[in-house]
Amino acid sequence: MEIGKLNQRITILENTTRIDNIGNHKSQQDEIFSCWACVSIRNSMNTSTEQTKAGVTKEVQTLQFMIRQNSETLKISTTANCISFHGMIYDITGISQDFERRDYLKITAVARKAGNRNDIC
Repeated sequence: MEIGKLNQRITILENTTRIDNIGNHKSQQDEIFSCWACVSIRNSMNTSTEQTKAGVTKEVQTLQFMIRQNSETLKISTTANCISFHGMIYDITGISQDFERRDYLKITAVARKAGNRNDIC
């Protein structure tokens, strides 16, 4: 991959729990780091699809993020992290090393709609 294709800035967020002054636990997203990425529509899929669950149809947008592999990016997980890109939050659904290029990670993520999963990772 040409380094010039990493032309979009993304932010990796992590879900953390904070305890307020009266002992309530509150989940929030903290920025871990930001990096440059090549963002594309997931292979062989449309920009978005529709799914119907319990009689409700919703749009699902899937993107693929290609980022440089380093010690920080290897710590990304599908359960504790999410991605902020162009003002939207994307839930990470898959992480795989790009064995063809060896220096990159492919991250597949789905756009989170408002109110989904209490707006936390």
